[in-house]
Amino acid sequence: MKKIYVAIFICVLFCLQGTFAQTIRPWPIPSFNIPVFGRALFQENIHLSTDNTDGRRRIHIQVSSQKTPDTLANPVTVWIYSIDHTTVIGPYSVIYGVTLTVDIDDREWGVMVEARETVVVSVWITLDDSTTLRKEVLEEGPSI
Repeated sequence: MKKIYVAIFICVLFCLQGTFAQTIRPWPIPSFNIPVFGRALFQENIHLSTDNTDGRRRIHIQVSSQKTPDTLANPVTVWIYSIDHTTVIGPYSVIYGVTLTVDIDDREWGVMVEARETVVVSVWITLDDSTTLRKEVLEEGPSI
């Protein structure tokens, strides 16, 4: 009978461990002024149509802090990864107040930020200017 109680106790412990396990909820891209301590994920959660795949895209990660830069000792580590987990770019050490810009392709992407101090992170994606201009011309049609 004791063995049954021990087995039930162990099963309850495993169930509770799963309940209290830490999960990281991803923030959407774009996200601005998100406080980060430890690790944070940012992910695109839209499927791109073929209209947007004809040009370069850039992902921007900006790290700032509410403290003065002199008191911040640790740089922030950033990894950029494709959502399909076939490509990982980084790690990068990002200095406070500087925006990291990396060229990406038409796949969906994510960013993992690791900070030893509380920082404020903004992540967004832009299209190449020539892509935007080409898209506007195609939508308006040829001029006569």
